[in-house]
Amino acid sequence: MKKIVTNFVMCEMQYRGGTVESDIEVVPFEECHYIQYRYLVDSCYYEMRRALDIRPYEEFCESLPALLKRKNNIFLHIKDSEIIAAVTIFGNEIGELVVNPRHQGKGFGRQIAKYAIKHLQMQNISPITLNVTKWNIKAIGLYESLGFEIISENKVKGESTMDENGNWIFKFISTEGMDLR
Repeated sequence: MKKIVTNFVMCEMQYRGGTVESDIEVVPFEECHYIQYRYLVDSCYYEMRRALDIRPYEEFCESLPALLKRKNNIFLHIKDSEIIAAVTIFGNEIGELVVNPRHQGKGFGRQIAKYAIKHLQMQNISPITLNVTKWNIKAIGLYESLGFEIISENKVKGESTMDENGNWIFKFISTEGMDLR
């Protein structure tokens, strides 16, 4: 079996800003969104996974059964039957935040991030946190502009293994205590 060990740095960020307003419309994830959502997540994480040599590069999204178990934590902004942006929220953590590549640079990342912050604020949940790879400087810049601060940087080690069918499987080996989904 072929194995590739990958090391990278994750930034843990905490929201230090004030009360946020958001008027972006979102809907919860449903089974009918799966194909489009999978494409969105896989395409948004491809460049990072390739740069950090996290294999498989092209597959990041979870299976439909796994997503349906946490569908109430996945919020989608849809326009004309197209998913424009999505965000996951678990407890006090903002998880995957993705914007359709055709709509990046138009403010949808900012809008969906503000939705997530407001959602947590309305439930009086704090601190609001998120994790982002240090490689993703654009995302870090967005989060800092919204009021997040880096509170720690953690070295992460992962391993990509090719199985007997030629499929890559990634798993974390060490995360310095970070809870990475």
